[in-house]
Amino acid sequence: MPSESFHIGLKASTAAGTISLNFITHVGITEDKIVTVGEGGDYSTIKDGLDALLSGGTLILLDGTYKGASNYIGRVSSGRLQHPPSGTENAFTTIMAKHPGKAILTDGAYVRLQALAGYEPVSYVAFKGLFVIGGQLSAVGYGANREESSLRHHHIKFIRNGAQGSSANLDPFSAFRVDDILFENNYAFGGGRYKFASYQAENIVWRRNVARYDRGPVYDEPKGTYSVYSTMDALLSNNIAVDGDNPNFVDQGEIAGEFATPTTAGPTRARFQRNIQLNSAFMFTNLSNVNGDSDVELSHMVSWDVRPDKSYVKSFASGWLDHITMGDINSRNFADQFFNGWSNNFRGITNSIMHNFENGNMFYGLNKEVGHETVEGRIVERYGAETLNITNFDGALEVYNSDIENITNINPIQSESNPTGSLLYITRVERNTSLSTQDQDGNSLGATVMTFVGKSGTLFGEQGYDEETYIPMWPFPMEDVIKEKMAAYSYTGNTYAGSEQNRVVSGTGTINGTRGFTVEGQTLTNYIWGYLGNIVPPMNVSAVATIDSIQLQWNASPGIGQNEITGYKIYDYNVGNGSKTLIAEISSDTLSYKVDGLLASTNYNIVVTALIDNNESGYAYAVAITTSN
Repeated sequence: MPSESFHIGLKASTAAGTISLNFITHVGITEDKIVTVGEGGDYSTIKDGLDALLSGGTLILLDGTYKGASNYIGRVSSGRLQHPPSGTENAFTTIMAKHPGKAILTDGAYVRLQALAGYEPVSYVAFKGLFVIGGQLSAVGYGANREESSLRHHHIKFIRNGAQGSSANLDPFSAFRVDDILFENNYAFGGGRYKFASYQAENIVWRRNVARYDRGPVYDEPKGTYSVYSTMDALLSNNIAVDGDNPNFVDQGEIAGEFATPTTAGPTRARFQRNIQLNSAFMFTNLSNVNGDSDVELSHMVSWDVRPDKSYVKSFASGWLDHITMGDINSRNFADQFFNGWSNNFRGITNSIMHNFENGNMFYGLNKEVGHETVEGRIVERYGAETLNITNFDGALEVYNSDIENITNINPIQSESNPTGSLLYITRVERNTSLSTQDQDGNSLGATVMTFVGKSGTLFGEQGYDEETYIPMWPFPMEDVIKEKMAAYSYTGNTYAGSEQNRVVSGTGTINGTRGFTVEGQTLTNYIWGYLGNIVPPMNVSAVATIDSIQLQWNASPGIGQNEITGYKIYDYNVGNGSKTLIAEISSDTLSYKVDGLLASTNYNIVVTALIDNNESGYAYAVAITTSN
């Protein structure tokens, strides 16, 4: 681990309750390298703090609001670069808020690292916990690739930041002609052409971010949420695109989708893993081949309650979708094809669930007969439409030239009348249900979005950057801060009507930021898990063992659901076959339980479910613990 400063959270729990503490820890950084800015700090402006900051040091922004050019990080009007000093591979320079979300940059204060001849690019720097209004957090270099130019910033981390986009063509989070950039645990909403974007970049990681597409104000330009634009080697994992439900506030321009790979300025190679699109008026994905191919694979992703203009997936390049859970897809205008593989370039869609597609036909140009092909120097295989479960669809399955194999139509939604249905929650298929052994390898169809991919803080190619962590994804990190910021948003302005390439002003309207997951009493986790209307299981179940007992504790549900819960059940869980043995049923007035009479030095797996009268939730995660000896 290089020297760096980190936000740390500590939760202490007893049977009586829980308290949380947040603080900063400095790894390998001496006191003389720590600078504070803000009221009561060493300096009053970010400019003065940057002038005093040493390479590998940390600048801490105290809670408060920072405005104007003296608090801008980038190229100021005089032409001077107001940048932090670069760190080194072993010692990152860090600019961070004392508390995430409490250092607010606005009125011309934001982060836009610029490239300029005669100046070294910025490298080995981390930005953490800042909140920007009307600007962006970005790195802008020069040259289409690193071989062409030495003016490309590199090894930059953006972690736990937030950005409210403006009417300008400023993507809230952007990596433009730069390399080795990490965007982790950030959140974006409001305006901006894209919410997260990279352009002619290399080695980019988008990990555990949340975006809400409120409005697209840039005229006659493509618009989308997560856009990997002419970028080679990108990994997007565990990102969420939620409540993008305001199509009337999107100006003229192609709708690039929630997860898109434009190639106007060169090819893209990217992997999308364990991402979620929920409650959206945008298409799921648009994989381009305008000026280079999109060598793209999407796996274990969820797309639910989507109302695109027409097409839902465009893959004019060699995209492959595998283990995708899709449902309640209703095109606002008739879709000639939900899945458009024009020119037979689409590699295919496999091992996926497709439920309740309305107002359109299904496949166009998913041709398996081409077989193997070389895409940007990599040999890939073509699949067509294979091993899919398609239900509640009454359009034409095949529109043109699609290879369709092994299609089933088993109702995936679990209910009292369909107890073997696989979907209680959109985040996974339940064990021992109708679709849990139906994929090509005998495993479950659809997506499993339960744990994080990639070791926190790692850049592309570093050890663990794309590996399974086994760390629970739920409850989602920083969801309370994200909700607070997004709920406070409001915008009144022009609305638009017409097709995406022929939009006209139709009037005015107001966007209310308090909607979807940000309404009072709701959380992001509860919103996503409860989207199918089922009881959300207890989260953050923890356990402490003695020689013959285990003390369990869990979080209350958010206010929107806790009052309905009538009790809990605790089970001994068999990891091997998924069976459960009831240990106890308790009332809803406690959030803890002590399991007594256990064997010493024995492994136990415990799960906890919630009850509303006679209805029972699933469980979130099994807790593995060993009694002491």
